[in-house]
Amino acid sequence: MLKRRVMTIIIGVPLIIFFVYLGGYWFGILVLMISLLGLKEYFNLMKKGGWKPVVKASGYFFIPLALYAAYKGNLSLIVFLWVFLFAVFNLFPIFLPKVKYWESAISFWGIISTGGTGSFLLATRLLPEGFLATVFFFIFIWVTDIMAYVIGSLAGRTPLAPQISPRKTVEGAIGGLAGSTLAGLILACFFPLFFPGYLSGMLLGLATGVIGSLGDLSQSALKRSAGAKDSGDLLPGHGGILDRFDSLFFAAPFYYLCFTKFF
Repeated sequence: MLKRRVMTIIIGVPLIIFFVYLGGYWFGILVLMISLLGLKEYFNLMKKGGWKPVVKASGYFFIPLALYAAYKGNLSLIVFLWVFLFAVFNLFPIFLPKVKYWESAISFWGIISTGGTGSFLLATRLLPEGFLATVFFFIFIWVTDIMAYVIGSLAGRTPLAPQISPRKTVEGAIGGLAGSTLAGLILACFFPLFFPGYLSGMLLGLATGVIGSLGDLSQSALKRSAGAKDSGDLLPGHGGILDRFDSLFFAAPFYYLCFTKFF
């Protein structure tokens, strides 16, 4: 298990960084693939939990449009697309009598939590200093996950959320947040022109780690509700796309807002 996990990291991390470096539509294609695969896993979790996904094709059609709007930086188109999709999913129960309203709502939520939040990853890369901003974001999330796993395995004693994720511990969570905070400090030391100061790097690392960890718990709650251990088996040793990218998806909007407002 550990060997497969490490091998996936060794292969996956350089590949992702390479696409971040390419930027532009290349990174957009990567985000699109991750978002669509994540949505597919989300719909599978719905079915496993006994819920019926509503008009799945609409999600697979809409996400490329949403990412294209983000790529073009067209705010009016972005707002129109999301408002339109919101209206459509609200009307499904009216014109499709077999569709339950709550099933329409959670289907809509799946599109937001994959392609919607994923578009902020693309938007971050399109910033003037988007390459470093995106790489730092991945570093914060990855360090949080790795340190939480290591510290939790070595010293984890106190359950963090036993009803949602029995393996997660308070000690692991603290270790993960300490790691992201330290990562922020180190990055601020090596990239002084990028960060206003050491404290800003530490706070950004800590805040990103906190939001990412909450995203991980949210995904755990979804899997628990659906009666599933993993969202899929695409990534050896890690599970599915949502198992690995849940924190990134959840934290991406917050991270983007931080950079556009404070950096």
